[in-house]
Order: sequence, then C-alpha cells, then structure tokens
Amino acid sequence: MRLITLSAVVALTAKAASGEAVPVVSGSDDARRSGGSFNFRHETAGLDFDIENFADDDMWKKYVEKGEHLNCVMDATDAGAGFLIEDTRKPPSAASPWQGDIQVQLAAWGWHERDYDKGWECDFERMRLGAAFNGLGLNAKSRYEDDGELGDGDNDCFSITHYDQEDVKDPDAEWPDMKPVKEQKYKVKGKEYMRTGAYYEFAINNKGGGIIARNLLSPATAVIDSANWGRKANEGELPDLRFASDIFWAYWIRGNPNAKNLRVYGAENVVNDETVLLVARAFRNTELTKLAPWPGNSFEANTNEGKALIGSPIGTSIARLLASRKAELGIKHITKVTIVTNEAPKKPKFGQRPREDLHIFFQIADVPAEEVTKPDEEKPEEKESRHARRFTYAWREERADLRVHTFRY
Repeated sequence: MRLITLSAVVALTAKAASGEAVPVVSGSDDARRSGGSFNFRHETAGLDFDIENFADDDMWKKYVEKGEHLNCVMDATDAGAGFLIEDTRKPPSAASPWQGDIQVQLAAWGWHERDYDKGWECDFERMRLGAAFNGLGLNAKSRYEDDGELGDGDNDCFSITHYDQEDVKDPDAEWPDMKPVKEQKYKVKGKEYMRTGAYYEFAINNKGGGIIARNLLSPATAVIDSANWGRKANEGELPDLRFASDIFWAYWIRGNPNAKNLRVYGAENVVNDETVLLVARAFRNTELTKLAPWPGNSFEANTNEGKALIGSPIGTSIARLLASRKAELGIKHITKVTIVTNEAPKKPKFGQRPREDLHIFFQIADVPAEEVTKPDEEKPEEKESRHARRFTYAWREERADLRVHTFRY
C-alpha cells in the first residue's frame, strides 16, 4: 500500500487526457474531482466476459449445489436456517451477531469511512445503466451533485476501508506517506490487531430498495497482497467484524424508515473470475451468445443457471444477508438473476466504442408463507446431508476472494 506521488498524478492526468488506459485510482481513471483524495489501493486484474471461456463441469456442479443450499437457507425460518448451516446455538439460528447500525463496532474493529466522490461514483445513469435501474424500479442518479450538494437522485455511495489514509508516517511532510497497512494497529478487548487493507465500496438506495456492490476486497484476501501483509492470516488475526453482508446491513439500516423494502441487490462491472465463468456457462446452457442491455437475460432462481449465480462469490453475500436478517427483513429470497451490459451512448463521440461490462442484478421478494421451511419439517437424516456438510464453510467464512469489480469510467 503506497501513496501516489505528485509526478505520478501528473502522468496519470496526461494519460487520461490522451485517452490512454490508466491505473485505477479512487475508483475511476482520473480521481474524479474529489478534492485531491486519491485511493491508494493495489488493484489486480479480473476476467472480462467471453462466451468461449466458461465454467467447466466441476465448477458448474459445485456452484449449482451451493446455490441450491443457499436457496434452502433463505426459504427457511431462522431456526430452520440455523439447522441447515449447523449453527451451535440453542436453538440454532442464522442471525448475525452484529445488530443495529454497528457504527461503534466498525470503528472499534479498525474500519474507516473514507472520503468518496458521491456525485460521480453514484451516478449510474452516467454509467449507462439508467434503463436497468429504471426497469428495476430504482432511480439511477446520485443523491449528490458533483459539487457535493444534494441532488434529485436516491443513490448514496460509501467507501469503507480497513486502513486509514490519514494515518501517515510524518504529518509534517509535504507529501506525507501513509503508514504501511501492517503498521496500522488497533486494539479490541486488550488484544492488538493489524489493519488488513480490505475495502467495501457500495451504493445504498433506501427509497427504491436497492444495494449495489461496486468494489469489494475482503480482509482474508486483502492480507495476502504483498502491499499489505504478504501472507494468509492465521487464526484469530482477522477482525471479527469482516463480512460484506454485515457492513452492507449497517449502512442499509442506518436512518432507513422502511428497512424491509430490500428488493434488489446489484453488482456493477463484475470481473470476479469464477462469477464471470459461471455467467458464460449459463449463457451457453441457454444458447445465448452475448451480453445485452436492459432487459438483458434473466434466470429464475430455481433453475440450474439461477442456482449457480446465487451460489457464486457475488451471489453469496446477498444470500447471506437475507438469511442472517430474517428478524428485521422477514423471510426473503432471491427470485431471479438478471445479467445486463451498458446501454449504447445516445450520441457517441467520434471513435467512442460501446461499453460491454457485465452487471448482475438479484431480485428479492418475500417467501410465500406456504413455502417457508420450518424446523419440524426437516428430516433427521438431512442433518448430515451432502449440502450441509459441503457448504457450511461458505457460511462460517464468507468468500475470501470478494474483490469483484474494477472501475474504468
């Protein structure tokens, strides 16, 4: 993790002006007018969608089965879901231990809300996703204008980091360097921890009922990067509060008068390897050949294609959130998964090519009362079922490789 120098800023600006590809900085290619606040993160490449590059049979089977299991967990009561994930509480429960907006707990566990360009980064209409948002009943505009003033949109973006850019080596230096992540320490109950370099960037649309994931890197994956710890974490080294689903929830519920109105979970510009391969396989299975703008292509949750995408690294976070917040949300499940790409520009500039990024939307609804699985409906032999044994890990440790998006706007 390193700071960007003034000369590097000049070089990036020159490249951007020339149209040359530049490294990702502050979630976009020109540090989007955010008062000089760059995001000093190490980025890694991901996969672009290619219909000829798809999940093999083993990967496909793994994620179809995982998605089937997650569907069962979402459809169950809290006790039933706890039984399915082999929770040890009495009675079993899938509920998260983190309740409320957990702002105090987030700070205690080393999380930091950094400055973010809420105007640019949250304008999905400008990203040519307006038709998709409108089709899903969501306003596509940011809640804020580019100058920071309140606008007429509904989307509020956040960047939550497990590092602090203001924690610098020499505060008096002209261009102060941030301390390396592993030197940024914090204590919880007398035990010292190191920050991990993780980050979660997402949009909350309370009015329309949506959460949109933008850029995610979990602590378990972040520490492996040589810019952070350069190794895997040992047991007990990661923060207890670390799952994307809990952090999404903390911001979803904050000041939300209608928290039960969660209808859509989106993932913008997906480049997660496994998820991209699964989308390509789902397309091939259904004789689709290319991404399409809204209405795109949809898969019902009870199909193998829908199950695989629900079980994917992208789908797992929202499935976990729904299953762990039954008391607050009611019993909800994913009903449909829709794949879209960007709309073509209405008036393209000379030489401008259409964007063909991969975006995924999960539509959410209440589980009909007659379809809710109750604990007394579970068969005793199911406790040691293939699904329960194989997928408990996915609940105990949410996917480590959660970095799923990169920005090229």
